[in-house]
Amino acid sequence: MAAEHDRTRTFDLLARAGDANAPASERADALQALAALEDYRAIEPLTAMVLDTQVPEPIRTRASDVVVAYEDVSTPALRRTWWGSGDPIVMRHALGLMGRTEADLLIPVAADDSHPLQRDALAAMSFGFGEPEFMPVLIRALDHRDRDIRAVAAETLLWDEPVAAEEGLLAAARDRSAELAAVAVNTLRYYPTRRVLRAVAELRDSDDAGVRAAALETFEDLRAQFESSVHTAGAKEAAALHEWVRPVTDLLRPPRPDHAPHPATPPQPPAELSEQAVTAILGTPDQDWLEMTATLRRIDWGVYDSGARARLTERLAAHPDPLVRECACAVLVGWSDPGTLLKLTADPSFTVRKAAMYSLVLLPVDARIATTAWEYLATATGTAAHEALRTYAAHAPAPEAIDRLVELARTDPREVIGHTAIHTLGELEAADAIRALAPLLHEQPGITWSTHIALLNELGDLGAPVKPPAYLATVDNLDLACSLAEYQN
Repeated sequence: MAAEHDRTRTFDLLARAGDANAPASERADALQALAALEDYRAIEPLTAMVLDTQVPEPIRTRASDVVVAYEDVSTPALRRTWWGSGDPIVMRHALGLMGRTEADLLIPVAADDSHPLQRDALAAMSFGFGEPEFMPVLIRALDHRDRDIRAVAAETLLWDEPVAAEEGLLAAARDRSAELAAVAVNTLRYYPTRRVLRAVAELRDSDDAGVRAAALETFEDLRAQFESSVHTAGAKEAAALHEWVRPVTDLLRPPRPDHAPHPATPPQPPAELSEQAVTAILGTPDQDWLEMTATLRRIDWGVYDSGARARLTERLAAHPDPLVRECACAVLVGWSDPGTLLKLTADPSFTVRKAAMYSLVLLPVDARIATTAWEYLATATGTAAHEALRTYAAHAPAPEAIDRLVELARTDPREVIGHTAIHTLGELEAADAIRALAPLLHEQPGITWSTHIALLNELGDLGAPVKPPAYLATVDNLDLACSLAEYQN
């Protein structure tokens, strides 16, 4: 059993971390080990350690780092209370856990160059802040006088990939600080432009080994994207793409012969366990969490009768470990249990709520699911918003769904909602609705080109021709160029 996942160590490590008589180095080592376990049972005692002003500050800070890395059960009200505590460590802890619901607290700190917690606020913007209004805060931080601030901004920008950040990231990639340059180069792997490909190709000759390694990895990823797009395009699209990549043709390789695919690993057969055996697994707290979840996913849940299903449902949905509740969502789909899944969309754990919402899309049409998904969508962000919208559309009446999807594509500031709405309209074969959204092609990107790409793809698939604006052909973005080439040919 891998030591880093051995849950039997949790309480011993907690005792060592909380031992006021132990040397600080031993307590810090215990916290380091706890970070690898990601055991939900550590959240409460470690949070108590963060809040205890009698604990040495370095230990409180490290305990906070451990909790912030995986805790997803604190509420907005609690985070606001912590922020108002006036204790710098507790306030930093609150920032690390804040989400979109606390934007009014977090964004002013992230934008304040004089605030001692600016770095923590910028780092907290990794997830949940994918709206155009927030991007200037991160992009501006790329010019901060403090290289550490510039580095955290470059790392945080990896998740939303705003077009407007490319210039600042390229400047950071050439910075004299090797640490900052390497972070920026890593983020640039998600910027498939000719300019970035050329820049990282040149950085492969950097004087710093770390920058060279990061540049080589990013270059290989980008080059593979370019080559795959050009070499696998249809004959008509390929001609347009060959012309588009001409400025970087010297960096690309010719097509290579296809290699035989690696034989697929045969799936493990489902395990038929008795109800008593499953109950024993669920009732054993001290076990390796990877093995436990792997076992739960292998079980043949279809063999249980209605009585066993009812009893196991109660145990799974009420289990104290959010990993078990997350695994339960797939089980409940197989058992066609929308009622319990709907309850789990209000679970204290974000990952459980997200899994439940994703799972509901797989069930037969149910008006209750559409209502819940629409309500959930109001505050969801990122992939959770994507899944909520798809679940809503799968269960809502088509005319209602089409009207709402069009409105979301036009007005919702969450980019993930916009392009998901467009793709979902395509799945509903709502050609007239998608054609009505064509004016969006004339707008500049809110964050990325995803809305324009989605529109071109769906307009082409549904045979709803419109004339794309001429400026799109001048945009330096491989994904957009591919969609445009396919649409126009």
